[in-house]
Amino acid sequence: MKMEGRGWDEELVNDMFNAQDRNLILSIQLSDTPCDDCWYWSKESSGGYSVRSAYKMLQQHNGSWPTAGADKKWQQLWLLDILAKAKHMLWRALSGCLPTKVQLDTKHVNVDLTCPLCHVDIETISHVLMHCDFAKSCWNISAIDFQRGGGTPDFAIWFGEALLKDTLTVMEERAMVTWRIWLARNDILWNNKTTTAFEVVRSARTNLDSWKNAQVQRTAPLLNVNYSNGREHWMKPMTHKFKINVDGAIFEAENCFGIGCVIRDQTARLVEAISVSKHGGVTPEIAEAIGVKEALSWIKKKALSDVEIETDSLVVVQAINGGVTMTSQFGMLIHDCRMMVSSLNNVLISHVKRSANRAAHWVARQSYFMLDCIFNELNAPSDLISIVMDDCLS
Repeated sequence: MKMEGRGWDEELVNDMFNAQDRNLILSIQLSDTPCDDCWYWSKESSGGYSVRSAYKMLQQHNGSWPTAGADKKWQQLWLLDILAKAKHMLWRALSGCLPTKVQLDTKHVNVDLTCPLCHVDIETISHVLMHCDFAKSCWNISAIDFQRGGGTPDFAIWFGEALLKDTLTVMEERAMVTWRIWLARNDILWNNKTTTAFEVVRSARTNLDSWKNAQVQRTAPLLNVNYSNGREHWMKPMTHKFKINVDGAIFEAENCFGIGCVIRDQTARLVEAISVSKHGGVTPEIAEAIGVKEALSWIKKKALSDVEIETDSLVVVQAINGGVTMTSQFGMLIHDCRMMVSSLNNVLISHVKRSANRAAHWVARQSYFMLDCIFNELNAPSDLISIVMDDCLS
């Protein structure tokens, strides 16, 4: 690193490391805040480990990434707003690794294969979750149309097709009832406690309602800024003196990325447009976070107040306006942004749709060809001027 400031000594890095290591080192975007080294999970922006990101990494590494249809199925499963342990159980069932008696037998565990719920058939995944008389009773009481597709012999096919067809509400009930059937099976097997089909469906709905209420209460303090929907068209700053639109662009083939910042005043006049090009392969959210950081640095350099920053990266806006501490590279950059915002006077960071961020998007995409340029309304490229004028009319 440089003796002064927080940055890589590129000349020294180039002398000491091979090309591959140089690219990896220089791709690390350093925080302005000194911090202790720590371990973090690089596959999540937050730095926290998740089964989903680990699974994705392993599938890509093994070269057995699912087909488009299967990929969509898993996406729909992870998007369900249900308890994490219910998702995990469903993932195991759909992957064929739920520890039913037949599955245990394949691992050479000596067990009685009879289903503990019906005491008639052997206990496979499809039997205990679909075809057992107890499971059928649960499905008939629920809001699921079990007759449609219930004759499918394989649970993974039945549930997977539903993930692609059902509405979100119906799919959540299907998922929760499946989970509660499995819990009822475990209760009778391990605790000798019987449960009625009605109780399974009732508890599935109660658990889902409690989960959703808890999520609202947990996230409510973070939603103190209306950035969830985002404006679709650019608007002149109403309550602030200036507005800065920010965007990032990734140039993967060239192992670099760019930042675009467009500053306009209350009359929609172009004050400045800044293009910045940086070395390294980074994720989109890191590029966007650095863009916001560049905008904040511009505000600090000009000693301005009453400025609104807009970006089309919702994850960056949520991270900066939220209070969650993240140990990742992304988290360190977010921490820098928070510190800068706290040192400035009346600076707001909000989310807009891509259509309201066209000028910054254009500058970011051109940053590879216009390295570290600063424009104003007198020397700005005609394409940028055209977008700025069009924003005024929209």
